[in-house]
Amino acid sequence: MKYLACPVCGRPADNLIDGRCKDCFLKTFTLARIPHIVRTIICPLCGSVKKGGHWEGNTAELEDVIQEGIKEALKLEPDAGDVQVSIDLTNSDPSIYHAGIRVNANVKGIRTKATLKTEVRVSRETCDTCSRISGGYYEAVVQVRAEGRFPDEEEQVQLVELIEELIERQYRKGYRLAFITKIDELPEGTDVYIGSNSSARQACKLAAERYGCSYSESPTLVGKKDGKDIYRITYSLRLPRFVPGDIINTGGDAVLIRHSGKRTTGLLLGSGLEFSENTNRLKNAVKIADMEDAVDAVLVSVEDDIVQVMHPTTFRPVTLKKPAHLSGRGGEDIRIVVISDEIFILPPNQENE
Repeated sequence: MKYLACPVCGRPADNLIDGRCKDCFLKTFTLARIPHIVRTIICPLCGSVKKGGHWEGNTAELEDVIQEGIKEALKLEPDAGDVQVSIDLTNSDPSIYHAGIRVNANVKGIRTKATLKTEVRVSRETCDTCSRISGGYYEAVVQVRAEGRFPDEEEQVQLVELIEELIERQYRKGYRLAFITKIDELPEGTDVYIGSNSSARQACKLAAERYGCSYSESPTLVGKKDGKDIYRITYSLRLPRFVPGDIINTGGDAVLIRHSGKRTTGLLLGSGLEFSENTNRLKNAVKIADMEDAVDAVLVSVEDDIVQVMHPTTFRPVTLKKPAHLSGRGGEDIRIVVISDEIFILPPNQENE
């Protein structure tokens, strides 16, 4: 093998690196650098970390945040590959950590390492999001209501949880305005104050898809910024008029509602057949009763497609067409509703569905 003389030290070398032998190359080579002091700024309220001039959401432990900050402050030789970094932390004060850093890497075919030290100073500062929340900042209000009625507690809880889940997903993706400033519970519904107008609009769209809600927007001018008008948007989010257990008249048919969302499904009480319709097409439907109007009656007899039911007040037998859901043979109690002197037989166990 032919050896080359190192032009720096004169010793023979089987390979020159940047015109020098391995030892001379390593004497002038710096694998990694780090500032003497690394600063980490954390929000004491939510744990977000300030990086440069912006904040990033964070759920990691403090020492993990510190290690990440050290790695970001570490400056490596551009030619370094297969880099391995290990960090040992000790703290003499809750706000001061001392770090011992070991770096191992491959540079121009040479495995080399470096040992460094730095001091990490941790400071607390309220982040932009928490500052806005504490200052009552919001861009939009979503008013949870119902069409032609007051929404019940369960409906309000479902919609508020939907909004909260959407906001949390957006915040985790780094959208800093995705937060809820406050929630007001009112006799007529619930008002949700949201930091981002776009988040509020997306929540309303999702509620429309999932629960068949309708919504409208109403802007209010609140000021100017950089010569541009600033608006707050009020979203009136309305649940459908009908809820499970309502009995409606649509197109002359009595329908027992089982589900009301983007589509309304239920049972045609006259025939016992299934009913399904786009909720938007039920604008002319009228509620005519609900399950609280149900009463007991005696099924007198069943013969082919004809049944006789004893009227609950006149005690006279009434002949009806047998609905598809009726399975009795006569002599047992059933549940019915009487609407304008017309009897409708309810499906069994309906009150428990």
